[in-house]
Amino acid sequence: MNEGTLLNNRYQLLEKLGAGGMAEVFRARDSVLDRIVAIKVLRKDYSSNPDFQEHFRTEARAAANLSHPNIVTVHDFGFADNLLFIVMENIPGKDLKQLIRQRGRFTVEAGIPLIIQACAGLGYAHRAGLIHCDVKPHNMLISPDNRLKVTDFGIARALAT
Repeated sequence: MNEGTLLNNRYQLLEKLGAGGMAEVFRARDSVLDRIVAIKVLRKDYSSNPDFQEHFRTEARAAANLSHPNIVTVHDFGFADNLLFIVMENIPGKDLKQLIRQRGRFTVEAGIPLIIQACAGLGYAHRAGLIHCDVKPHNMLISPDNRLKVTDFGIARALAT
């Protein structure tokens, strides 16, 4: 996928935000609702596996039903151009891993409010019956106003399955 691509005749990929072993993440514009979103596009080897596609759909649906201030909202998911993708709320800021690399170790006073938020989001998901399976700093997004949001519920669970 490249910047400028129109995914599923709806999402205009604006800027690549990052890439990992299983996916690329883009900031995109939802042309139907006229809003900025984040889209995670899974690699072809995951996207082309029918078993993974089914697990992904099931888990993306479950993640989309989570509504909590410390969990990234899932707006949509789909399969287009032979690629699975998930559309989420766009969180300006950085993930906790980036912040740790920049700042070094957090003080107790700075770290505890973030951990409380992570626990609130994860606890809500657990009470709803959804286990994250990949809790790590990379999957915790921190907004400029220090709000933490846990991300990647559906993908982590689909991979674990």
